[in-house]
Amino acid sequence: MFNTDEASISIPSARRARWGSGGGLAVLAAAVAGCAFEPTGTNVLGGPGPDAAADVDAAPPDAVIDAPPDDIHHVAVAQEYVGADDVTIAESTTIDTSGTGAVTAGAAVGLTLSTAPQDQAGPELMIARARVLTVAAGVTLRVVGARPLVILADRIVLDGVIDGGARGSTAGPGGAGPGMGPGAGVRGERHGLYFDTGGGGGGFGAAGGPGGNDDPGRPDGGGGPASGEPGLATLEGGSGGGAAASSCGEPAPGAGGGAIQLYARTTLTITGSGGVTVGGGGGGHGNGCALQYTAGRGGGSGGAIYLQAPTVILDGVLAAHGGGGGGAAGASDGGDGGNGGLSSTAAAGGSSGGATYGARGGDGGTSGSGEPGVDNGGDGNGGGGGGGAGRIVIRAQARAGGGQTSPPAVEAPY
Repeated sequence: MFNTDEASISIPSARRARWGSGGGLAVLAAAVAGCAFEPTGTNVLGGPGPDAAADVDAAPPDAVIDAPPDDIHHVAVAQEYVGADDVTIAESTTIDTSGTGAVTAGAAVGLTLSTAPQDQAGPELMIARARVLTVAAGVTLRVVGARPLVILADRIVLDGVIDGGARGSTAGPGGAGPGMGPGAGVRGERHGLYFDTGGGGGGFGAAGGPGGNDDPGRPDGGGGPASGEPGLATLEGGSGGGAAASSCGEPAPGAGGGAIQLYARTTLTITGSGGVTVGGGGGGHGNGCALQYTAGRGGGSGGAIYLQAPTVILDGVLAAHGGGGGGAAGASDGGDGGNGGLSSTAAAGGSSGGATYGARGGDGGTSGSGEPGVDNGGDGNGGGGGGGAGRIVIRAQARAGGGQTSPPAVEAPY
C-alpha cells in the first residue's frame, strides 16, 4: 500500500505553478487519494519512462525526494528531463538547430537532440540532453541554425566555449536576419550623389546606434529599439541591423546574435578558460563604383544567454555584444564591422573608405547601446551604426566565482 508520506516524490500530477510575470514560483500541493499510485513514467531526471503504469518502486534511484520538481524556464513540463549519457565535447563541434537538428562537424556522442514548442510563447526550441555535459578546454562548441538551443543536463562543466554568435549577415541560433526582428535597425537612404545615410544598428537589450548622417527630420538610418524584457520571459535571439542605399553589390547588414540556455539540475560550472558568447554580426561595408560611393550597413544586436541551476560557478566570461557597423566608401571601399565575440572589448566598426566621402562605422555595444556611425556632412556617406548589447540572465540558489558578464547579468532566484 502506497504511503502518503512519500507524496513529495517527483510526480507529474503534483506540478508547481508556472513562473508568472513577477517571477515568483508557487508550489502546488499534491493531492493524493486512496492507497494506489500510478505514475505516468515522466520525471525531471529520466524523461518518459518505458512503462506508464509502473509501480512507485520503479522510479529512478536518484529521483528527487521531499522537494518539488524544478521549473525549467522556457521548457514545457513534458520536456523537463535530462539525458541518460555523459557527453564530452573533446574537439571543435558544430550543432545545427535547423530541421530536426544535427551535429554537422566534430562529435558529441550520447547527446540527444529534439524540437519542442517553447513554454507559453516564443519560437520553437531545439533541446539537447545529456547526463553530464563537458566541453573540454581549448574546444569550441559552435551553435548555428534557426532555433534557440536549450541544453538540459544533470551537471554542466564548460572548460571550453559555447559560441552562438552571428557571423556577418548569418544569424546565431534563434537570432533574426539582417533588417529583421523587433529591434531591427532602420534602413539608410540616399539624399545626394555622395550623400547617403548609414544603416542603423539592431537593438535588443539596448538600442542600436544610428547610422551616420541620421537626421531627425528624415525617417531613415535610425538605430533599432531595445526589445523584450530584462528577465527574458521569452527565449529569443537578437535583431539585425539596417541596410543602406545599394548601387555596387554591397554586403548585407549584420544579423542578430543567437539564444543559448544552459540548465543543470545540480551544478553549472564555467571555469576560467570557459565561456559563452552570442555576439551580433558585423555590418557590411559600403562599396565604391563608377561615380558612386555608398554608406555602411548596421551591425546586429547581441543575443541572449540564460543560465539556470541550483549552483552556478562562473569564473569565465559570458558575452552578448553587438556587432560593429560597416564603414562607408570613399576613394576605396569601407571596412566590414567586426562580429561581437568573447573579448572584453567592443566589436569594432568598419574603417572609412576615405576622408572625403567615407566614414567609420560605430562600435558594437558591450553593456549598452551601439555606437553611432560617423557622420560625413552633406557631401559624404555615413558609417553604419553599431548593434546594441543583448541580454544575460542567471538564476541560481547559490552563485560563486569571479567571472565576467557583458552586459551585466540580471540575477534572479532559481
